[in-house]
Amino acid sequence: MKKWLIIASILVLCFIGFVGGAYIKALQPKKEAGNVAFEKAKEEGGLETMEEFYLYNGQDSYSVIIGKGENGTKKIVWLPEDEKKEIVVENYKDGKSKKEILSIVKEKLNPQKIISVKLGMEKNVPLWEVTYLDESERFNYDYYDFKTGEWLKYYRSI
Repeated sequence: MKKWLIIASILVLCFIGFVGGAYIKALQPKKEAGNVAFEKAKEEGGLETMEEFYLYNGQDSYSVIIGKGENGTKKIVWLPEDEKKEIVVENYKDGKSKKEILSIVKEKLNPQKIISVKLGMEKNVPLWEVTYLDESERFNYDYYDFKTGEWLKYYRSI
C-alpha cells in the first residue's frame, strides 16, 4: 500500500511540475514583448522604470507601458505596432486612473465580475478597456476616454 502512495505522489508531483513549466513557457512571449516595448519606451517616451505593461488589440495593436520618467513623474507610453503611426506619451495624472474607471463601471453597470481593465488606443484616442461579466454571465467590453472618463462604446457577447 505504501508503494502505491509513493508512486501516486510522484506522479502528482510530476504532473504539477509539467503544468507549471507549460504555464511559465506560455507567458514568455508576453514577457519578451514587454521588455522590447520598455526599451523602446525608454528611448522614445523617456521612461526610466516600467510598472505595468498591456498588449491592446483593437482596430490597431498597441503596446502600452506605464512607468516613471526622469523626475519621477508617472507616464504612459502607447507604442503602435504599425510604425507609421505616432507614439503617444501622456502623464498618468492627466487622465482618469484605473481606480476611477473601476468606480465608474461599478456604479453605472453593477458588473458581476471585472475580468480586466487595461489601456488602449482607438482612432488616436487613448482609452480604458474594461472587460467584465454582467448579471447574465455574458462578456462585455466597455471603452472609456482616458482623459475624461466619458463612455465611448461597448461590445456585448450574445
